[in-house]
Amino acid sequence: MAALAVGLCQAVLELSTEYSKTRIAFGKPIGVNQGVSFQVADLAMMTEASRQLTYKAAWIKDEMHAGRKTAAEVNQAAAIAKLYTSEAAMAAGRIGTQIYGGNGFMEEYPLARFYRDAKVLEIAEGTSEVQRMVIARNLGLPTA
Repeated sequence: MAALAVGLCQAVLELSTEYSKTRIAFGKPIGVNQGVSFQVADLAMMTEASRQLTYKAAWIKDEMHAGRKTAAEVNQAAAIAKLYTSEAAMAAGRIGTQIYGGNGFMEEYPLARFYRDAKVLEIAEGTSEVQRMVIARNLGLPTA
């Protein structure tokens, strides 16, 4: 799930970057506006952070197979990666739609589908709330 979310973030980043360069409003590309360029920068940051958390979870799983990490460490890393990346994908969908403006809702542009797909990533294989519960329990917090 985390890798799917990274792919979605990457796609939104690439599409939004290109759109910001080519969409002209008031005689200039919309990317010259700080409000748009900062949003694209946020997409880049979320994409890279998501990618690194996903790589870390995969690395910890490899280390478990080599006997250097435990299943509990894999469980924690996977929950953190799934939670962060799925919420980042949802935020990326929202930001991409904002950058595209009204075009972001049109089926001719893939952003509308990405936004819907991102919501599925938050729900599938354990909702964000379930992932938070797993993380909290792995930190040793008491349960009800």
